[in-house]
Amino acid sequence: MDKAFKTMAVFTSVIMFLLMIAGTLVTDTDSGMGCGSDWPLCNGKFIPEYTVATMIEYTHRLITGFAGIVVIIFSIWAWRRYRGNREVKGLAILGISFIVVESLIGAAAVLWPQSAEVLALHFGFSLLAFTGVVLLSVFVVQKDRSHLLIKQSVSKRFKWFAWVTVAYAYLDIYSGAYLRHVKASLACTDFPGCYPGNFLPLAGLPGIHYLHRVAAVVLLALVIGLFIYSIRHLRDGRPDIFYASLLALILTLLQGVSGVAVVLSRLNIFTTLSHSALITILFAVLFYIALQTTKRPDY
Repeated sequence: MDKAFKTMAVFTSVIMFLLMIAGTLVTDTDSGMGCGSDWPLCNGKFIPEYTVATMIEYTHRLITGFAGIVVIIFSIWAWRRYRGNREVKGLAILGISFIVVESLIGAAAVLWPQSAEVLALHFGFSLLAFTGVVLLSVFVVQKDRSHLLIKQSVSKRFKWFAWVTVAYAYLDIYSGAYLRHVKASLACTDFPGCYPGNFLPLAGLPGIHYLHRVAAVVLLALVIGLFIYSIRHLRDGRPDIFYASLLALILTLLQGVSGVAVVLSRLNIFTTLSHSALITILFAVLFYIALQTTKRPDY
């Protein structure tokens, strides 16, 4: 039973990651209306005629439906298995509630025109659902090893810093999703400047684009702060946080490189998908760090 349960945990996380990638592909290829204004049917049919945009959007819908079923099964299984555990309960609710919300927003985006602000929330809610599932899966996998990972408590200051970093990262990610939906991804075509003759734009789409770049630099500084503290104070007593902060730093650096590649490659689909995949994993890692700061050796 333990093996089956852990396999289910990993499988659910993989499905949710594929859902995130599928959603990004829909946005990056402008396939959101590939099924017309019909939902849950696609262009009035259960099995639509083939076009690239239709298949991308329809596949995304199928993955969403399947992921919803898998997440509910896994979450209820975990809830029953660890009955009374507040962390499991909270993560299960996070995963289930936000996959439902993001599905409703996705359906609404098809049926009625939505603003860029609302469409950006679709990615943000998907990210929270993914994070809830992944952290619940991590809990399942490392539950038996918690005594090896949690040997000391962390300071209240570091705990606050970790949660502030998570909140800031979410806002930064939202700004990136908003940037895509207002078509500002190539409002700046150079790096590190915006475009020839204007290094630092302050208005319009170029301003939105460059603000996201600045926000990314601030996020890097915050992640570096997490890593420096963990290497100084938590390397031996909290290997869970130390190695997670190292991973977060690596992912943040790769995220920056992928962001530059998105611009210089002029939105090459592989660079845009890599950019979204990296930030998806990075947010889950940062949330994991913040969640682990709440745990003590007697956990």
